[in-house]
Amino acid sequence: MNSSRFLSPAVRTLSAFGGVQTAASLAREGALHHPVLLHLNECPYPPSPRVIEAVSHAVASVNRYGDPRPGALAALIAARNGIAPAQVLIGNGSDEILGLVPQMALGPGDNAVMPTPSFPRYRLGTRAMGAEARMVRNLDDGRNDVAGLLAAIDASTKVVFACTPNNPSGAPLPQDEIRALVQGVPEDVLLVVDEAYYEFDAAQGGIGALPELRSRRGPWLSTRTLSKAYSIAGLRIGYGLAGSPEVADGLVRVKLNFNLSCLAVVAAEAALSDEAYAQGCIAKTLAERERVSGLIEKMGYRTLPSRANFVSFDYGPEAASVMANLAAQGIFLREWRDPGFEAFVRMTIGLPQENDLALAALAKAA
Repeated sequence: MNSSRFLSPAVRTLSAFGGVQTAASLAREGALHHPVLLHLNECPYPPSPRVIEAVSHAVASVNRYGDPRPGALAALIAARNGIAPAQVLIGNGSDEILGLVPQMALGPGDNAVMPTPSFPRYRLGTRAMGAEARMVRNLDDGRNDVAGLLAAIDASTKVVFACTPNNPSGAPLPQDEIRALVQGVPEDVLLVVDEAYYEFDAAQGGIGALPELRSRRGPWLSTRTLSKAYSIAGLRIGYGLAGSPEVADGLVRVKLNFNLSCLAVVAAEAALSDEAYAQGCIAKTLAERERVSGLIEKMGYRTLPSRANFVSFDYGPEAASVMANLAAQGIFLREWRDPGFEAFVRMTIGLPQENDLALAALAKAA
């Protein structure tokens, strides 16, 4: 008897999730002391004291469900971005919202156009719905190929994904290319711009996709997260800024009702109320990223331009086995794993002493 007959044909094409080592999983296993975790693009600094205080006060109420559409948080995000609260969707990380897009928009016979290498949720979510993931290779500096994305659109395209700054390369799209994307995607196609690293780009003068998206006549969505710049990755909360209430409502129709932890909502409100703390974390990360990038270049590796909290570089030989050896020593970096990019490594910017340990281990492994 075929015990996997219950799997849909689309899901059968997906690889099983191999798991990922996190601080929690390593602590549970108890095998490593003080691991160096530079593979998940987390912030190395603890959350704002306001977050810790707010969560501590709220924990006594976790016997009750949280608000499935937290109005106060949506209003706060809306005010910060000059958008109506009805156009804000709060998700279990921006990852959830990106995964909802294919559920809302795609089915067999449809396709979604997306960059590669980039965040895998676009591809996985699309294929899970039985739709075609039409992937367009990034340019040599790691940024999305806007002309290529537009050229890949046809009559069956329902969604176009873009990512700026792109993960795992770190390269942002310049404003003229964002404008070309916004204007070039047909008005009956949903344009989704993943801006998970927006705050790091903004700290260096970037203005993000929102100014251009506002001029778009067709449907659009920008997704952002509080996991990175706001130091609350473990609470899983992100948000989407939709071009219309209809886009936001469509996503609400397919999301879980109680998708949000009430503690995550409280933490998000507190984190956003302490912008000075977040900006301090961002400034330290960016300064350290420049130091680390320079050291990697001195080691002889070509780095890609990054406006995120990580740096990627061409390691030369296939990186997977070396990264596995480093992981056995308690030092975790992320090989890209994408076909044609097996030599590339992404290194999250951690604390200076963590970064130095990782670079020393890389030099020794070379």
